[in-house]
Amino acid sequence: MTRTALGRGLSALIPEKPVDERKGEFVRSIPVDKILPSRFQPRTVFNQDSLRELADSIRERGIIQPIIVTEKQNGFELIAGERRWRAVKSLGLKEIPAIVKVVRDSDALEMALIENIQRENLNPVEEAHAYNRLMNEFALTQEALSKKVGKNRSTVANFLRLLKLPDKIKDDLSDGRLTMGHARALLALDNEMDQLRLRDEIVNAGMNVREVESHAKSRSSKPARKSGRVDDVHIKKAALSMERRLGVKVEIKPKAKGGSIVIHYHDLDELNRVLDLIAAN
Repeated sequence: MTRTALGRGLSALIPEKPVDERKGEFVRSIPVDKILPSRFQPRTVFNQDSLRELADSIRERGIIQPIIVTEKQNGFELIAGERRWRAVKSLGLKEIPAIVKVVRDSDALEMALIENIQRENLNPVEEAHAYNRLMNEFALTQEALSKKVGKNRSTVANFLRLLKLPDKIKDDLSDGRLTMGHARALLALDNEMDQLRLRDEIVNAGMNVREVESHAKSRSSKPARKSGRVDDVHIKKAALSMERRLGVKVEIKPKAKGGSIVIHYHDLDELNRVLDLIAAN
């Protein structure tokens, strides 16, 4: 028999009284197959081992805290509690206790985000995408967003910066191979190629955040002074083209007459590889 006692994990979202029809909120058992996933769910990864453990707990003790849904024309849409819903489905149960709320789309998205953030269930990239979506869809500033989610503005800004990283590094963050500290250190580098190269070193050598910060600081180049000349655009494109072809950082430094090309390498193997590529051309 499934128990429907309310928990206290989301006091901001779940009313103190189990029924308050004046606010359009009440608890009832609803068919599991009438519930659709939230369009606003910020989480994209559901750990299967964790879901099995939750299902075992529900089988043993019942559902301690209802899910939160809003009623739609052909059923219900989840606002919060997708892990519980998935676990109940895996057990083959027909009904689940739910708090039914009448909410706007903006409120549903905000609730889905805050529920996951408060439970610390989002990985850094999911959290960054959730913040970005709130800002874009509902015209929120970073300051307004930080107040809604109860975090410092600088914290929100640091998460949003993660979206500038290459996809490979964002995948590492999602999978737990890199930490938020690693990612922030990588953002100090000037270009994607340098970030990916240092990322490989982190993964292969097991570098800690302090080591990554030191490496990033030593490799970060100062921004070039803008001269306003058309030549600068062509020089930058030429350097990027050489970087793609050689797989290493390349700097082209023009002078009043002539200039120099600097090719960076990290060890003799990389130098020999670059020399072979140059000789082949």
